[in-house]
Amino acid sequence: MAIRRRETDGRVYLEEYRSFRVDGEVKTKFVRYIGREGGPPSKKAAPNRVLDRIEHGSSVRAGDVSLLWELAQRLGIPRTIDRYCLPECHFPGPTPGKFLTVWAINRVIDPESATKLERWVPTTDLPRLTGLPAKIYTKDNFLEALDTVCFNDRTTGRLVDRTASVDEALFENWRTLHPLPANSGETLAYDLTSVLFFGVTCPLAEFGYNPQDVPDRMQVNLALLVTKHEMHPLCHAVYEGSRHGVTTIRNLLARLSRTQVKRGTMIWDRGVISKKHVNEVTDMGWHLVSGLPKTLAPVQEVLDDTDVPARPETLVRSNKDTAIYAVLTHRDVYGDKRNLAVYSNHSRATHDVDQRNDALVKIDKGFSELAVEGSGWPEAKLRKKIHEVAGRWFSYFNIRIKRKGDGPRIAWSYKQHALRAAERHDGKWVIMATDRRLSANEIVNTYLDKDFIEKVFRTMKTEDELEPVRHRLEQRVRAYMFVQVLAYRLVSAVRWAVVEGELSGNSWQVSEDLLHALGRVERMDVALGADKRTWYLNLTPDTRKKLDKIGFENLLKEDSKPAGSV
Repeated sequence: MAIRRRETDGRVYLEEYRSFRVDGEVKTKFVRYIGREGGPPSKKAAPNRVLDRIEHGSSVRAGDVSLLWELAQRLGIPRTIDRYCLPECHFPGPTPGKFLTVWAINRVIDPESATKLERWVPTTDLPRLTGLPAKIYTKDNFLEALDTVCFNDRTTGRLVDRTASVDEALFENWRTLHPLPANSGETLAYDLTSVLFFGVTCPLAEFGYNPQDVPDRMQVNLALLVTKHEMHPLCHAVYEGSRHGVTTIRNLLARLSRTQVKRGTMIWDRGVISKKHVNEVTDMGWHLVSGLPKTLAPVQEVLDDTDVPARPETLVRSNKDTAIYAVLTHRDVYGDKRNLAVYSNHSRATHDVDQRNDALVKIDKGFSELAVEGSGWPEAKLRKKIHEVAGRWFSYFNIRIKRKGDGPRIAWSYKQHALRAAERHDGKWVIMATDRRLSANEIVNTYLDKDFIEKVFRTMKTEDELEPVRHRLEQRVRAYMFVQVLAYRLVSAVRWAVVEGELSGNSWQVSEDLLHALGRVERMDVALGADKRTWYLNLTPDTRKKLDKIGFENLLKEDSKPAGSV
């Protein structure tokens, strides 16, 4: 050992070094700082103390499952399911409410089938959170839990579906925790989405229209009624794959008539509107905002004679891609004078013109080829081919087939009046509102904002992996859809917590990022000498801060207690 003197700013400091040889060459290594020369002696550094024993068990996924389980508890999801699915007994321990809530949590963060759930649950902190041993989470128990929600009653031979009652109770819990602003009613959006299906034995599975344009896959239809304020589901329903939305409206109104939901405004798409439904909605005390189909005679008249000028006073909304303008008019529609907002989307109008002109030019070329190719064809065959070439654009052509004479047998020209009429309709739509107090701006924004329900469906299909459905029995399919909607309820609750916590950024993205960050957090029990401690690994200060801001200050708190205590 050697003591070295180091001078800095007129003062001398003492340091201890150790000498050693490497390949015959003398090297030195700093050992410790002694103190300033002439000053009080420094305290000798305490040697590193080795604890008697450090033990730890395996870690489990804890962050995201803890947040979602706590949210489920606050929303009353497990106890509400048990109240309706175990009507004669309610006891701690294994219940349908706990099993289905755990499954819903899985669908949110790491979607697995019932077969794989029994391997997934033990890797998480859910056994500790639910108070149930990991070995109880088996495929059979999960499926038995499904069968308490929807099942065939052997006594009556009828299907018993408790999902509607649970939906209504869960939404009542939500509204208790998150009341509407004063003096406002609910604003709800209603829509259906197709869900692709594996298997052919379920009576709900049928061929039908789907946006993916998959012709050879059966499907079921999932209907959702969602609040505009928080994008939270009020209720859901499952229908046959070929069921059209317009035939489900009365089912929806019947569900609403049983609830205590504060009457407000209903929004739905032009594809499900009818005179009967408009009258029934208004008779129930609801206002309706809905698009009107362009095939409706009054709508065609409005589009023909209503100009939508691009002026500051008619601007509804704009972005870097387009601008939307609207004017208000009043016409007789569905037996009464209605408030109609006529709106124009400039970029869509340009797209419509370009698409139509491109299609007509291609058809014109196809007719020229057909005139030569079909010169010797029978008239019936020629007419059929003309319709095939023109397709949905047939009404834009004057077409004549010559029966005699030489030269091409087909003569055609554009219907100029049809083109001018189409131009007047390009990029323009009509929206009806039964609330006479609404302006054109309010009507259009209310209707266009219904796109939030499309965001709900996208979330369920892409993040929660709603499809394809692999269950075969009708009761299992209905109960499985119920679990999927439960999963979305949790997603919606996380997002709304982000909104109320005023975290900056897009609330959907922030909530998704928060769950992703929490997905890396693991819980581990560690014995340090005489103490037993709980550690949460990978919990960053930023994630901790976000949890505090959204109201989960006590979540993932570490504790310490004497080893051997329970």
